[in-house]
Amino acid sequence: MRRTWGFLAVGLLFSVTACTVTITVPARSPEPAPYETTLPSTPLPASPAVVLDACPFLAVDELAWITGLSTEIRPLEQEAHVDGPQEDRYGCLYENSAQSSALAPHLQIVVPPKGGATVIAVVDDTAKAGCREPITAIAGVGDKAVYCESAKDPAKVIVTVGKLSHGEARLAVLDIVKIRPDAYETVAKLLAERL
Repeated sequence: MRRTWGFLAVGLLFSVTACTVTITVPARSPEPAPYETTLPSTPLPASPAVVLDACPFLAVDELAWITGLSTEIRPLEQEAHVDGPQEDRYGCLYENSAQSSALAPHLQIVVPPKGGATVIAVVDDTAKAGCREPITAIAGVGDKAVYCESAKDPAKVIVTVGKLSHGEARLAVLDIVKIRPDAYETVAKLLAERL
């Protein structure tokens, strides 16, 4: 009888060790982003009657998709300041954990004084002031759109879009790290739609 129990115990132990045991571990929820976006991720559907800030002109999700950065981006609205007697400038710095603030994308929306230079002249002057040659035109976008290497930082590109909207000249200037030329065209089209 003892041998029978012994054989049964060994057989049972053998059958248990021969079986494959699958353990299911519940999936861990993703870590929360180091910071949250306080602005809505949806951009302006069309050009606003009055420009009050810059961040809504380009959504975080869109910027991440275009640049290849993670969506862990925090848009920081910069204080509006006046450069000339009536020129309004609004800025948005898109901070993220993957880049230093010097390399983070920066968008400026500029509304020059009424009765000043034409939109085309404003785009040309802005490009000449901030770009290295060559300056590449983007056809069919706004009244005029260009991109070029930044004169200050060769790692960055400046995309400039100008459009006459609501009776005023409006300019969007985005500086981002170098990526693909088709990405510059994509972001220029988005900004032109919203100016």
